[in-house]
Amino acid sequence: MEQNKYKIVFIDIDGTLVTDEKKVPEQNVQAIKKVKENGIEVVLTSGRPYQSIEMYSNEVGAIPYVIGSNGGIVANFKERKNIFCRDIPKDVAIKVFEYLKERNLYAVATLSGDLFVEEGKYSITPENRSEVNIINSLKDTLSETKEPIMKFSVIDYDAEKLEKAREEILNSFDVTTTKVDEFMIPMRFRDANNNYAIPHVMDVMPKGTNKAEGIIELSKYLNIDLSETVVFGDGMNDIEMIKAGGLSVAMGNASEELKKLADVVTKTNNEAGVAYELNRIFNLD
Repeated sequence: MEQNKYKIVFIDIDGTLVTDEKKVPEQNVQAIKKVKENGIEVVLTSGRPYQSIEMYSNEVGAIPYVIGSNGGIVANFKERKNIFCRDIPKDVAIKVFEYLKERNLYAVATLSGDLFVEEGKYSITPENRSEVNIINSLKDTLSETKEPIMKFSVIDYDAEKLEKAREEILNSFDVTTTKVDEFMIPMRFRDANNNYAIPHVMDVMPKGTNKAEGIIELSKYLNIDLSETVVFGDGMNDIEMIKAGGLSVAMGNASEELKKLADVVTKTNNEAGVAYELNRIFNLD
């Protein structure tokens, strides 16, 4: 492939950049360093709030732009400047939360760059995620906050229950959701009482939100054409981004649906697939 054809690389975090234990392989760090030395920009894009992305971005030496909350926010974290932000109207967010509460579904709210929950479950604990705030009443927080309400992450072991809720939410509220997907958390944070079962997750976001929108907005801001982008992903929330990228790479651990949409399928996240493919695309070795 032409080494200078691409100008920017967008990389998902969970299931892509990091291993299942949420560690960045050193091979990925070194490959990203070489890519940058060749004049190619690297940006992390994730369903995570931007404060969590900032930590990984600093670790791998990516440029100080992040795409968070599945494309709901594009920010320069060094300047604390939002380039693009789309949030759920407060009245809609409260109604969505009430719907989830009535159905005993675990809801995590992203407000700007932080996470808020009423109870620490799954891996959503301050010990595992420094941006987590455990509060008494999420409804009160939603009512009183002046921060943008970026999304809800809804987590349950029952994928069918989540899918039913997803369909009802789409039919009842003016929002967008991701497809139900596995919520990959480190083994040490899984529940032994559930035989370390993998929970499932879906996100509720502002209408029209997806990662493709985030990379379109940032590419436009940086004066880069979409044909000059490379995107890496693995999950159902990466589908739109995979479709939009100039060159799309699905991880070896990605869903079959995502693999079919991608231009390239590389090695898994546990095999440093990001480094492997960056070396191949940009002839780094």
